Amino acid sequence: MSKSENRLINELVKDCITYRLTETESLEYIRRRYGKKISIASYKRRKATFRSDLSTQLWLNNFTRIGFVINHRQHMERINKICDDSMHQLEKETSKKVRDERKILALKESIMEATKLLVELDMGTPIISAIKTKLEENVKTSQTGQ
Repeated sequence: MSKSENRLINELVKDCITYRLTETESLEYIRRRYGKKISIASYKRRKATFRSDLSTQLWLNNFTRIGFVINHRQHMERINKICDDSMHQLEKETSKKVRDERKILALKESIMEATKLLVELDMGTPIISAIKTKLEENVKTSQTGQ
């Protein structure tokens, strides 16, 4: 079996675990996606490997890191949008002949709060990078068995 075939079967077994398929459903799923049958013993061995503590920890580390980064980025994008919208609205309000000073003040406060949040998130980025590096070091250490 080639390396790419082995990786494909491993990914299919992971899918089966994720989708909580029964053994029969899993073997059928793998047969359809891979194009060949695999033995029940091979399926069980691979499944056991993926459910082991090390494999689960590696997956969890990766999922956590990626999920955290995605959320972090989404928060920054949302806050940027809020800030941009508020700046646009402030520009409209300040250019009116009859200005609503309360609204202008509220918009300025909103912009300041959004800016403060963005700065805090930007400062968190180096921390995220450091955590990522630490996680990668831990994964390497656990893989080499040191």
